[in-house]
Order: sequence, then C-alpha cells, then structure tokens
Amino acid sequence: MSESENGVMHDEGGDDAMVVEEARGPSLVARTVAEAAGTFILVFMGVGAALFSPIGDWGALGVAFGFALGVMIAALIFGGISGAHLNPAVTFGLWIAGRFPGRDVGPYVAGQIVGAIAAAGMFSVLVASNPLYDQLGTTREFLGSASNGFGEHSPTQFGLAAGALIEILIAALLVSVVLSVTSVTAKAGAAAAPFAIGLTVGFLVLVAIPFTNGALNPARATGTAVWADSWAIEQLWVFWFAPLLGAAIAGVLFRAFGPREDMLSFTVVETIEIVED
Repeated sequence: MSESENGVMHDEGGDDAMVVEEARGPSLVARTVAEAAGTFILVFMGVGAALFSPIGDWGALGVAFGFALGVMIAALIFGGISGAHLNPAVTFGLWIAGRFPGRDVGPYVAGQIVGAIAAAGMFSVLVASNPLYDQLGTTREFLGSASNGFGEHSPTQFGLAAGALIEILIAALLVSVVLSVTSVTAKAGAAAAPFAIGLTVGFLVLVAIPFTNGALNPARATGTAVWADSWAIEQLWVFWFAPLLGAAIAGVLFRAFGPREDMLSFTVVETIEIVED
C-alpha cells in the first residue's frame, strides 16, 4: 500500500488496483483552532456564569444555562469545521468508539486546553483590573470559586469517592448522548445535535455542582485551575481521570453494540489497471 501526493492510498499488489480515498475537509490546523475557539466560548459563558452568579443572583440554574448555551453557540459556529467536541472526554470517547482518528486526538485536546485557559485567564485579568473585587479576596481565590474540587473544596463537602463517581457518570452520559445524536442512524438529524448536547451538558452540570462544582470537561477544569490557588491544580487529576474513564466506558459500549455504519470508514473504489504489452 502506498500513498500518492493527493492523499489517495493505492494497493500496488495484484492485477487489480484498489484505491482508498480519504474524505476531504478542513485541515487539522483549522479544526484545532476551531476547537480552541469553541472551548473558549464554552468556558467564557459557563465559567463566567459561575464566577458572577453570586453578584447576579442567578443561582445554580443560571450557571447550568450558561454552560448549555455555551455548548449550543460553539457547536452552531464550529460544528461544521471540527465537529465541536469542546471537551477532551468527548474527543477521547469518540476515538474509543471508533468514530474519530487517533492521530487527531492530541491536537484536538491541546486546542481545547488552550481555549479554556485563555477564557479563564481573560476573567483573571479583568477581575484584577477592578479594585471593587478586592473585597472578595485575591484574584486566585475568586477564580477558585468556579474551580472544581472535592472534600473541603466541594461546594457541599463531598469527598473524593463521591466526586469521582459523579464525574464518571456524567461524562459517560454526555459521551453516550454525543454518540447517539451524531450517529448515522439518528432520526433527529444533525441540526438537532447542538441543542440536545447543550441541554445535556447544562443539566449534567446542574446535578454535579453540589459535588464538584460540575467539571464534566477536563479542559474546563484545567482552565480555571491554572488561574486559581494551588489546591485546584493539586486536585485536577481527578477531573481528568474520572471524565476520561466515563468517556471510555461509553465509547467501549458503543463500539461493541452501536451501529457498524458509525465506524470510521474509507471509500473504496475498484479500478482496472491497463497493462500494455
């Protein structure tokens, strides 16, 4: 098997040549940038709602709505470019399920982390520029109010085991919804996916807020942890391990029992090789 300059794979063995042509689309760079920008929007809206909820008196429902709407807007803008994963757990789950190429996992996750850190960093800079926020503590303490944690850093003092279990469950549910609504067998169609996924994210975050402040997304957790006090970084491993484990569980189940039409495939074209005497 050899690859030509235009990305077409050729089988050079035998009398008949098999051509495997990869689907064309946005470049990996474009898709990675789209993931960064989309995750920026998600964190800007979701974490922004969480940070300023006490001031606006929005409550947990307002925070959940911020995350839900952030996912919807980012997916509507960037879904056609990168698929709008916006979450390393989603990217990882899609790969495990056979719906995403492994070579693209690293760039997607890197883009998501950069977007999340940039959005949280913007809030850090803006808050530091306003002396009225000094009464709320340091900027790092303020960012810590929207960071994810367990034990004494859980909003209602839930421990490691409870927090990890919740994060595993909500990540598995999210990835299951993503795999279902983006399946080729889904009857609702691609147009409904941003709204179904966005509402799912919102309500899963709402359930998880009392336990861990609702991570669900390792990039989102990293974004705020970088700008918060050191405890957030120390506990960050849980908010990578648990969501990725939940995503893996969903991915394995869908790979085993989901429609085979959803698996990554290539268009195979048979050609007749003309041999001159």
